[in-house]
Amino acid sequence: MKLHQKPVLSFFRGCRTQAPDREGILLKKGTRNTSYQRRWFILRGNLLFYLENQADHTPLGLILLENSQVEPRLGATEPYAFTILTPRAEGTGGRAYKLAAENQEELGAWLWALAGASWRRLVVLLPPLEARYRELCQAAGKEPSSPPEDCGFLATLSTPYSFQELHEHFGKEIRVLQMVRRRPQASPNGSRSQVEEEQELNSC
Repeated sequence: MKLHQKPVLSFFRGCRTQAPDREGILLKKGTRNTSYQRRWFILRGNLLFYLENQADHTPLGLILLENSQVEPRLGATEPYAFTILTPRAEGTGGRAYKLAAENQEELGAWLWALAGASWRRLVVLLPPLEARYRELCQAAGKEPSSPPEDCGFLATLSTPYSFQELHEHFGKEIRVLQMVRRRPQASPNGSRSQVEEEQELNSC
């Protein structure tokens, strides 16, 4: 998918200072040029951008991963190859993006990341995660906190990315609460300083 819409480009450029879900080199086979070309891919939520070079400020295009299928291409001549099959949109046909990683480790990491890059999957995961968070808050006698209202540029994003932000927020809170519950009662001589405890919680 080529990029012509200003909101998409603004979103991409506004997020460059924030860590992506995954990024790295993949080989991409074009529709006209059948040879593989090295491209720099950046995964953010359910959007997979690809650039000619890592330092470029404007991507060549993007792949919308929502409702797409990611399948390894076991019979391909290129090793570590896989395909992203996009669904058919109204009035258009789907497309098969043929990609390849540089090694087996990269292939596994990309397949894992792409498999979870779905707004619908985040919607399914969020309610049980939030319920678990509230249970731990109640057990620890802590009032549940709300996600930050101002997430910088991410506060202006679409619903799919907002769900991912909520998922990360509740996940971090749960890890902190679990650490608090596991912490043994410290003796007067063996208690840690407040600074040490705060550093441990912030590392979650």
